[in-house]
This record gives sequence, structure tokens and C-alpha cells, in this order.
Amino acid sequence: MQSNELRDNLGRRTSVGAKIQPASANIQEVLRSQGLISDENIERIQAAVTARDLAFSTAATRLGLVTEHDMAQAFSDLLDIPLIDRARYNRRDPLPAQINIQFLKKHSVFPLDEQNGAVPLAMANPLDDVAIEGLMFALGKPIKRLAALESDIDDQIQRTIDMLDEEIGKPDSVSAADLHSVHGDDVDRLADHESDAPAIRLAHRFITQAADRGASDIHFEPSADALQVRYRIDGLLQPVETLSGRWVQPVCSRLKLMARLDIAEKRLPQDGRINFTSRGKQIDLRVATFPTLHGEAVVLRLLGQHTVSPKLAGLGLDAENLSALRDALKKPHGIALITGPTGSGKTTTLYAALNEILRPELKIVTVEDPIEYTLPGVAQLQVKTDIGLTYGAALRSVLRNDPDVIMIGEIRDRETADIAVRAALTGHLVLATLHTNTAAGAVTRLADLGIERYLLASTLIFSAAQRLVRRLCPRCQTTRDIRASEVKLFTAANVPIPVNRQLPLAVGCDACQGRGFRGRVPLFEALPIDAPQRELIRDGSSEEALVESAAHTGGGNLWQHGLQRVLDGETTLDEVLGVVEEHST
Repeated sequence: MQSNELRDNLGRRTSVGAKIQPASANIQEVLRSQGLISDENIERIQAAVTARDLAFSTAATRLGLVTEHDMAQAFSDLLDIPLIDRARYNRRDPLPAQINIQFLKKHSVFPLDEQNGAVPLAMANPLDDVAIEGLMFALGKPIKRLAALESDIDDQIQRTIDMLDEEIGKPDSVSAADLHSVHGDDVDRLADHESDAPAIRLAHRFITQAADRGASDIHFEPSADALQVRYRIDGLLQPVETLSGRWVQPVCSRLKLMARLDIAEKRLPQDGRINFTSRGKQIDLRVATFPTLHGEAVVLRLLGQHTVSPKLAGLGLDAENLSALRDALKKPHGIALITGPTGSGKTTTLYAALNEILRPELKIVTVEDPIEYTLPGVAQLQVKTDIGLTYGAALRSVLRNDPDVIMIGEIRDRETADIAVRAALTGHLVLATLHTNTAAGAVTRLADLGIERYLLASTLIFSAAQRLVRRLCPRCQTTRDIRASEVKLFTAANVPIPVNRQLPLAVGCDACQGRGFRGRVPLFEALPIDAPQRELIRDGSSEEALVESAAHTGGGNLWQHGLQRVLDGETTLDEVLGVVEEHST
């Protein structure tokens, strides 16, 4: 029987269609030639392959060094075979009795419906001849190899198992093997992926499913006789599954082990982190546990799913507000703030701003908690309060490293605010977020933190307020007649309504999972700080005076921006009313 290395030595196509001789062609060369893997990581994967007796492709994706899609595409290029998606997995007929589910799971393969006398086989590793030969023997039919994502195959196998046996089984207690599986090295992580323990499979399934659906948080909430699981998608919590109450302790203990928390401590809240690999991508999860009447509740916040920072032009800001923000970014020094509540997209906007000004001659440093995007060319520092690396300590160190631009994840105390002001006074451009409800409220908030108003007048160059509203699903949205009371809202806000205009209405379809919305769009209110505003800040004028003095910029406030989004058919009036306070101009 051929070894893994010999099975790798099969012909493939290059990007220009030429055949490469079998002696030199293997999956590692394809990945290396496409810039998807480094020699150092190849050595790391090989060490894990030797320790766990896995295929190279399996180890690479489970360690998060190559995404599942990139690996499947590499196999498709190597063997000149199709790459299939999830929609192809639906079988009309049940699996033949002679097929062993555990065999499919071990080799990460799944047979599709027979076509033209052959059985198409979805394979995470299409070079696995053992799987091919085994299924050919069991079915007595030729096999057609197809490249596929391992997680798609696993999901289909699990659905098949669930259909065969509705009872998932008794929850396992946490074992010594579980304790060993969270030390973080490659071999332990691979062992974790291979575990059949129900609590481990449940935890992995929920995290992977949440990442697939674009959820920002996972909530595990115990009650008297059940464990409720909910995802926060597009800002709203949505029930996903209700498990038996017997799962409360096993699932909570599993998540605490993954986060390296004390599983024996159930009386006090705990915080931790989990580094998880889903679909071959690294996801950072912040874990928070807290005791409730019926057991420990756990909330996971999914981070680190973004490897490319967004662009300003793609955020969806209107022309006036976008122009005001870009003007602020062109200034050599000062403080530019994005304000709003948690989850309003402030950090995303700051990263888009960094992307706008990123160039080789600038040194840009970020201080964040946590790092949500990775941006090449930018030095990013993660705050770690447990070892004394607070925002203040990190910023003092950053200032000694001669940066041109500093991004602060959040100004939350006087020390951070003082350093930000001092940095702006000494010639740095400082971008930061702040928790206030309005753009003008940033001045009051900083003054409350102890910053003198004359310093704010000298350093603040821009403030903006931001909110997120759900975007209507383009496939199922419809319209309705506008009511007389709603006409008054638009009129009072000085937002003209075109003749015969109807308002958008959410419906729900398969594409949006019945919600009527897909994704979110920002509402933005810009407040440029020019000479008139500086004078008002110095004199201690009210927030209303600041807003009125900046009204000539034409960007409008959050309420006006939201109403315009409604007229443009991007969201509904109810969505806007849910996040912005109604007011007239």
C-alpha cells in the first residue's frame, strides 16, 4: 500500500494548464507555489503528522495554517477534479447498509448519489487511496474523487448520524484527557479535533456554526431543566437550540477547560480566551462565565475572523460624512474620535481609517483590547491587564517608539485620555473610540475624565457618532404604503419624501433564514472641529451649541441619516427607531 508521500506524488495542473511530472508534484508544492504556506509551517505540519499519523492536508487545516477552502482548491488544481460546495451534499437515498459511518468519519469522506454508474465521493484528502479502495470494495462500483471542505463533510456525517439516532447519548464527564487537550501545542489541538466526547463535539459544533452564520456572540444560558443556546447575529440574539439540563455542567466545563479557567470554581465569574480553528481559520474567543441560579452561564465573543481591514469607501457612509472623515485624516496631528455604544462598529471604522492613510513612510501603532483585525504594515499591541499591560502602560511605551499615528481601542479612563492628549500635542495623529451617545458628547465625556477644555480645544480635530442597523435582505424585501404619522417624522427631520414613495418592509426567506435582514449598515454623524467649534469648546458651551455651529457641513445627524437609509430601501423605519432617538431639526 502506498505511503502518504507516494500518494501525494500525483500529476496536477499548474495555473497555466501545463502538466507537472508525478515525481515532483505534491500538495505541498501547490500550496507553496501559491504562497499559501511557508517552509517553516511545512516543517511544523510534518512534525504534527508524524506524531498523530494524519494526512498532511488534515493537519494543516486543523492547525489553522491553511484554510479549508484553500486546501480544497489546491487539491482541485493538483488532481484536476471538481471542488464541490455544501449544496451538493443532499442525498435522495439513504446511505447503503454496507457503508460504515465511522469509516467515513475517520477518512473524512462522504458518498453522494450515484451518477452514470459511478459514485461521486466528497473527500477532504482526495489523495487517500485507502478510502477509495474501501468504498469501491463495499459498493462494488467505481469512485469519482471530488475535492471538498473537511468541515462540510463532517457536518453531513453528523446530520446522518443524528437521523439514524435521535438520542445524542449521555454526556460524558470531563476526563484527564480533556485537561491535557488545552495546553495549546499542535499535537494536543489535533487530538482535540479527533475526540468523540459528546461535550467536546457540542462545543465545537456551536462555535463552528456561529462562525458560519456570522454571529458575534454565543450565549449558553442554563434554566431549571434546560440549556438554552443563542447566537447574536446582526446585533440581535436569536435562539438556536435548547439542550437537556444535563448538558449544563459538561458543556460549561468543556468551555472553561478550553479557556484555561478553573473548572472547580463555580461561585465567582471568570474571564478567559480560546484560540479556535474553524474551517482552517483562526478565531479568537473571549470567554466570560458567571454563576446563575441554575448553574454557570457562559458567553463567548467571536473575534479574529477578519484578516483584511475594511476600506472607508466600502463602509456605506454618505458622501458628506465620508468627506469630513477623510479631511480629518489628512491632518498631521490631533485627536479623531468615533463614539457610540458597544457593538456599533466603531473599531471597524477606525481600521478603515487606518487603511486609508497606510503608507510606507508612516509608522502606525495600535493599542487594542482585543485585536479584531490584522493589518500588515501596522504594529498592533494587545492589552493584557492581568500582567500589568494596561492602556496607559502600553501607550507610554508606544510614545517612546516614535510613531506617527496611534490608534487607541478605547479611551476609558483619565490616564489614557491624558496620554492621548499629550500625544496629539506633541505632533501625533491619534484615532480612538469613546463611549458616548452623540458626537458632541465626546467633549463632555473627556472633560468629565479630567481633561481641561483648553487642551481639548487645541487637540480635538474630529468627532463622530455611529450606530448600526440591520440591512434588508435584497431577495425578499417588499414595500408598504407610508402612514400619515410617518410623513410627519420625515417632515420634522427635514428629510424630503419623494411623491408616491413607499417604505421598505422586511419579509424573510431561506437566504436570510427567515429574518428579513442580512448584514448591517452604519448610521454616521460627523462633527468636524474647526475654529468656531474650538472657541465653543474653550468657552464651555453646551453640546447643542456645538452641533448647531457644525450644521453647515451638511452631513446631517444620526436620525436624518437613518431616515435617508429608509428612503433608500436599505433598512426599515422600525430598525432606525430602535437605535436612534427621534428628534426634529
